[in-house]
Amino acid sequence: MQYRCANVYAVLRTIHCIGHVRYKANKEYFVCVMNRNILLYLNLRLKQIVRILVNIGPFRSLFLLGIAAILFYAFTKVISVWILPVCYLIVLWLYHNSRRDKEFLSLQVHGIKRLFTTEYLLLGLPFIISGIIAANYISIPVIMLTAVVMPWIHPVRFHSIVLPIPLLYSGDLLYRRMFRKQVPLYAVLLFLSFMGVLHDNINLCKVCLILWGAIQGTAYTVMPPKHELSVYNSFGMYQLILVKSGLRNIFITIFPFIVLMLVLIHDTEAILFCLVLFSSTLLYQWNMGMARFSFETQTVMGIYWLLFPLPLFLVSIMNSVVLILYLALNMGLTLSVKKKFKHIWN
Repeated sequence: MQYRCANVYAVLRTIHCIGHVRYKANKEYFVCVMNRNILLYLNLRLKQIVRILVNIGPFRSLFLLGIAAILFYAFTKVISVWILPVCYLIVLWLYHNSRRDKEFLSLQVHGIKRLFTTEYLLLGLPFIISGIIAANYISIPVIMLTAVVMPWIHPVRFHSIVLPIPLLYSGDLLYRRMFRKQVPLYAVLLFLSFMGVLHDNINLCKVCLILWGAIQGTAYTVMPPKHELSVYNSFGMYQLILVKSGLRNIFITIFPFIVLMLVLIHDTEAILFCLVLFSSTLLYQWNMGMARFSFETQTVMGIYWLLFPLPLFLVSIMNSVVLILYLALNMGLTLSVKKKFKHIWN
C-alpha cells in the first residue's frame, strides 16, 4: 500500500513538474513573440519616417531636422516644471486619440498595450532627455507615467453638432466642420477657464487657451481632393481666404478665454501672452492649410503634424523668437506648394 502511494505521489509530482516546465516554456515563448512583434512594429515605423524624408528630398529633410534640433534645444532651456509634461501630454493624447490602427493591431498582436507603451516611451524620449539636461527631474517620472497610462485610455469621439455659427468665416468649411465636431470640448475648456477664474488660477486659463489653439490646427489635417485648388482664381486667393479665416475664427473662438483671463489678471504679461498665442495659432493654421497639399497620404500628414507644426506652436508660445522661425517655415512651404500646383493656373 505504501509502495502504491509512493508511486502515485511520484507520478503526480512528475506531472506537476512537466506542467510547470511547459508553463515556463509557454511564458518564455509568449514574451519572445511579443518582443519580436514590438521590434517589427518599431522597424515599420522607422521605415515610414525614412520614406517620408526620402520623398520630401534632402534639402527639406535637413531643414526639418534643423527645426527639430532647435525645438529640442528650446525644451532643454525650459525652467518651469509643468511645461514639458503638459506638452508631452498634449502631443501624446492627440496622437493616441486620432490613431486608426488599434483594432488592426489588436488582431495581429497579443498585449497591444505593452506595444503602445513602448512606442509612447520612445516618443517621450526627447522630452525625457530635455528634462535631464535642464535638471528638471520632477517632470521625468510624470512623462514616463503618462506613457504607461495612455494606452489604457479609451479614445474620445466627438460627434458633429449642427449648430448655427454665423460669426465664423463662412468661406472656410473645414474650420466650421472642425468647430461643430469639437463643440463639447470647447464648452469643457471654457468651463475649466471659468473655474480657474473662480479659484484665482491663471495657469489653468492659459492651459485651456493653449489646448484650444492646438485643436484648431486639426481642422486642416483632412487630405484635399485632387482638384480643390482649381476652384480658386489664383493661388493668392486661396492664401487670402486662409489668412482671413484664421484672423476671424481664431479671434472669435479665443475671445471668451481672453475675457475670462483678463478678469483674473490684466497686466502687461497677460496681454502679451494673448498676443503671442494669437500669432502662434495663426501661423499654425497657415502651416497646416498649406501642408495638406504637400503630402500624398493621411498617415504622412499626421506624422508631419506631430513632428513640426504642433511642437513649433507649443514652443513659440514659450519663446516668441520661434515665431520668426515659424514664419520662415510657412513662407518656404507656401512657395513649395505654389510651385507644385502652378500648372493649374497656367
